[in-house]
Amino acid sequence: MVSAEVIAKEFVNKGIEEGDPVTQMKLQKMVFFAQGLHLALHQEILCNEPFYAWKFGPVVPSIYQLYKKWGSSPIVEKAATPESANTNNADLLTSSERETLDYTWEITKNLDGITLSNWSHAANSPWAQAYAKGENTIISNSIIKEYFEQNLIRQSAGTES
Repeated sequence: MVSAEVIAKEFVNKGIEEGDPVTQMKLQKMVFFAQGLHLALHQEILCNEPFYAWKFGPVVPSIYQLYKKWGSSPIVEKAATPESANTNNADLLTSSERETLDYTWEITKNLDGITLSNWSHAANSPWAQAYAKGENTIISNSIIKEYFEQNLIRQSAGTES
């Protein structure tokens, strides 16, 4: 388990390196997707910070603070996080965490923030279950895990039977 900032930094760096930088909205949804995927596939938490059900979807406040200066513009500058300032990010990740981030990147890199936001707002999504207008409620990892197991794992397995 690593900090949300380390996960976000991985996606920001991949975007810059591949010439397709992410926006704050897309970044938040990618980190959320990675958390859900990791919970469903590996039965463990990927990032050690809670996701909050904000108006525009699941958000980790520390990621918001780290990248808020970019607004809705693409993030084109690599950020140093306190946890990883003097370390290669790869050294902080286990092989299963790295696999989750690489897989998440591959399946979300060509989607924009609006598309990912619409996905995160789907009926019965973890965000939809937790959101309360005017409040910043935490989205429980158990709800995230259950949703990803039902909507990712079971759908994939259903194609094999």
